[in-house]
Amino acid sequence: MLAGFAFVCLFLAFQAVGKGARGGPETIGSQSSASQPVTIQSNNSRTALEAEQKRTVVFGMNWEPVGFYPLRAVDSASYYGQTLVYEGLVSYGSDTDIVPGLAERFEISPDGQTYKFWLRENLHFSDGAPISVEDVVQSILAASSKFSPYKDDYRDVKEVIGGVNSVVLKLNRPCAPLLSRLVELKILPAVLLSQADRGKGVLMRHPVSSGPFCLKRWESGLELVFEPNPYYWGKQPDVKRLIWRVIPDMSLLSMALSRGDVQVAQVDARAWKYYLSKRPNVVLDSFAGSRTIYVGFNLSRSPFDEDAVRQAIAHCVDRQDILSKLYGDFGVLPTSDSAEGRWSFDKTVKTYGYDPAKAREILEKQGFRLVKQGYVRQKDGKEQLLAFRIKSTKDSSDIAEAIAGQLRRAHIPCEVEVVEFAALRHRYLQKGDYDVTLWSRSSGPDPDCFLIWSSKGPMNFSRFNDPTVDNLIQQGRTATSIEDRKRVYSQMQSILAKRVPWVFIVQPRLMLAHQNTVTNISYGSQRKTGVPWDNPLFNAARWSFTSNTNR
Repeated sequence: MLAGFAFVCLFLAFQAVGKGARGGPETIGSQSSASQPVTIQSNNSRTALEAEQKRTVVFGMNWEPVGFYPLRAVDSASYYGQTLVYEGLVSYGSDTDIVPGLAERFEISPDGQTYKFWLRENLHFSDGAPISVEDVVQSILAASSKFSPYKDDYRDVKEVIGGVNSVVLKLNRPCAPLLSRLVELKILPAVLLSQADRGKGVLMRHPVSSGPFCLKRWESGLELVFEPNPYYWGKQPDVKRLIWRVIPDMSLLSMALSRGDVQVAQVDARAWKYYLSKRPNVVLDSFAGSRTIYVGFNLSRSPFDEDAVRQAIAHCVDRQDILSKLYGDFGVLPTSDSAEGRWSFDKTVKTYGYDPAKAREILEKQGFRLVKQGYVRQKDGKEQLLAFRIKSTKDSSDIAEAIAGQLRRAHIPCEVEVVEFAALRHRYLQKGDYDVTLWSRSSGPDPDCFLIWSSKGPMNFSRFNDPTVDNLIQQGRTATSIEDRKRVYSQMQSILAKRVPWVFIVQPRLMLAHQNTVTNISYGSQRKTGVPWDNPLFNAARWSFTSNTNR
């Protein structure tokens, strides 16, 4: 309730400012494209009508991309932006099924070791240059090179062969996740990839599009303007201008959406519950989430290298309280990092519930005794106190503080240290310079998790090492049937739930609030299955407008 009260108070304060000089939300809403400005008015009916007449959608977001060079800019916002301007050989359909993209059709050999793709005719980049077989071949080679963050996705590919209008991939062994990885493959001009910087200098800020939109303008910290790619092979977007408006503060973003200054925005549960849900012109599309918020341990450090200690800590975290109070019950309590809406999810897997008494019992069996300072034990001739800092980012600090408070009430001294996002990932997590972190992981439609859980995975920040899991990961990659893969990933989920390298806190739903005049935010069974990688712009090329007499 305190979070809701604070949000409402902040709203009232900014509303009071807005009634005076041009400031607050009006100032934010007035930023628009120079060539076709979006007229911002306080009357949300007129604003929504003008947006529809211009077929303009302003998408509000708390942050902006780092860039559009896919081999370097790998943050979430960059990924979202890149999916607007790039398209792979194949794409995800309405049910996360894989359908043709730039490739008109494809075939996989019975042994799963040869993939052949036939390109569509008359494909062009947004600058009018043809998309050739050589562009595809060089894009695959770049994505699998030592310079690529995605090289492990293609480690089973031994040869890429270009034909007259086709591309063949020869594999060393079957690789079940390969098609899903090819969805993410960005087809780039070979002429840029041949440069010394492999195209980074140009593509970081000026992408050459193969997808439904092209980037027309980018004012850092303010907005990015996209328009339909006239050379796109598929149906042209109904939206004639998509403006990514950067509004870092959620309260201001919510007010801009209510006014009609913003037509679509990714919001959190508190913004929706305490303010937006009460606005008749705003509706919500809520998707099953694929992002897991977790407390991660550094298993290379004592006492976090002990399964029992991690299990005890898990018993001290009241996940349901966090889900209810911080996420408004817009989410689920996960048992692993497998997303509930995915085919690989095993709903029978159970993990450790909130039970501080059980935690004490476990810790005492590990040699700890409860004293005034907390749980202590003698180890290697020294007294060891179970106490730690949770490293987190500012955006997640409220969740981290809630968890730290629960741990302190369970007699485990705990503090939160807020670290800048890039520093947390590169300075601390990648180097293993931490004890405990609050972090998140998004999972894709395919359950392959080599990057995260393999003992050799480049994103295995917890230093988790389980030979059985390593073997299951390999089995999951090479299995030739969905049934076999389900069995493999069910076993893996059971192991992770039992050993608790992470305390799996919550999988929030992806929440897209939008003006009631904007349609096609979701389609197919996406509300149940989710959208790939929780990408709020996944359906942007399908967004449209409807006449609404209740403006």
